[in-house]
Amino acid sequence: MTTRSLRIRLFISLWMIYVLHFATDFAREHFLVVSMVEDHTFALDKYYGLHADIFMNPPEATVKGAHHGANPGISMVAAIPYLVLKPAVDFIVNRNLAARGPADTTTIYNDTRPNRVRFYQETRKRGLDVRFGLVAAITMVFFMAPLSALSALAMLALLDGLGLARRVSLGLTLLYALGTPVFFRTGYLNQNLGLGIFAFFAFLLLWDPGDRSTLSVPRRFFLAGFLGGLAFLCDYSGALAMGLLGLYGWARRHDSVSWGKGFLDSLWYAAGMMIPVIVLWYYQWASFGNAILPPQQWMAPVPWIDVGYKGVGGLSPELLRMLLIDARFGLFVTSPIMLLALVAPFIPARVSFLPRREMFFCLLLTLVFVLFFGTVQYTRLQWVTGIRYIAPVLPFLFLPTAAVLMRLPRWLVWTLVTGSFVVSWSLAMVRSQGSVFENVEQIFLGGFQLPWLTVLSKTSAQYAPWLSRVSPLPLFILLGITLYLIWTVDHPWGRIPSTEEARERPK
Repeated sequence: MTTRSLRIRLFISLWMIYVLHFATDFAREHFLVVSMVEDHTFALDKYYGLHADIFMNPPEATVKGAHHGANPGISMVAAIPYLVLKPAVDFIVNRNLAARGPADTTTIYNDTRPNRVRFYQETRKRGLDVRFGLVAAITMVFFMAPLSALSALAMLALLDGLGLARRVSLGLTLLYALGTPVFFRTGYLNQNLGLGIFAFFAFLLLWDPGDRSTLSVPRRFFLAGFLGGLAFLCDYSGALAMGLLGLYGWARRHDSVSWGKGFLDSLWYAAGMMIPVIVLWYYQWASFGNAILPPQQWMAPVPWIDVGYKGVGGLSPELLRMLLIDARFGLFVTSPIMLLALVAPFIPARVSFLPRREMFFCLLLTLVFVLFFGTVQYTRLQWVTGIRYIAPVLPFLFLPTAAVLMRLPRWLVWTLVTGSFVVSWSLAMVRSQGSVFENVEQIFLGGFQLPWLTVLSKTSAQYAPWLSRVSPLPLFILLGITLYLIWTVDHPWGRIPSTEEARERPK
């Protein structure tokens, strides 16, 4: 199996696994996707009242209308596949509405969460339920799932380039993709994970282990800057990654040239970065009449908005505790294996595959995000959808975690990896608002689940009553057979080559 073949198989496999675990959550970012594609506007007036984050601009905003309090980057990118597939969506929606008829006012949603029930009932009454469901599916299937799968390919290429054996780098990549909250967050459109993946891509471009890239330095730095700026366009916390990556690129360039020459090369990073920044300024000007002030400046009063600047105040030990160990969304609860990253600085450099500078950069970026969100009061709301704000650090924190795993006894590694897969898969299947333990318990006591199938079963009265009795097991079996064929169709008895073998064989 060639390296190219391995990467194609890995991408398809992860994409299929992610897609099967699609979650139907319609986030605030989806509304902007629909508005941009269908009405060619950033305004969300048509959807005012459907989401708590959609508000009418206050009088001091020179632009009127309804908008939401988030950056538009992830919506802008996710709008591309919806734009392509909109004719098919229109066809399906129109046929459904015609078949439904005005007399059909059924809005049954068997769920104990009143806000979700109200949202479904209102979208059903407006005839938006099928459209919103298809938009959520399209943005996940053709954007989030491929994006996370690509980040896994990037992780594999990095680990290969750092000299790990092919089986080891593949195993660690699968752990990253399926044994961390990356699996959970890929389920639907999410700017936090997207931010982290864009920043991770930029990091790899700037790092270029072994100086193997065929891209010139200006092109690498320009592209890395664009990705860093895209992280900022997705969320204002992306400024943390954007700035740190710029400093890292300058330091990395100093390995080959003087500080002065490295600074001049880093201006290419700044040039690439400015493109998404200008897009953000335009969005803010078009939406609120001010290019510089963030969307949060205009949002309606919400709990904790009086703390500091729009809910961002001083560092809170309580918020730090919630970010790290809250039973519902804490980083080290949803991904206990990440605790190993804290041990990475104590591993001698001579026995670690991860260079010291890059290890400390990953830890520093993680620390900066933790400290920043330790000042953001809205951290308390993560229980609604699970670990979110700290998701950008996942690709970075995984690298020092992997470096520690490589030094542990094999029996302990298998124990930790198995536990990580169980926790991660349970979260991806259940997606309850309870503790992580409750998610795992629900799988062991209630059996396998799929989030989209769970929602369809709760709304089956409107679409197909038999859906309330469908088991996900046949789908898991079909997925297992398909994955087996993907990995064995060419060489049923073959083995995955080592890194050295793969390099020697022709591509």
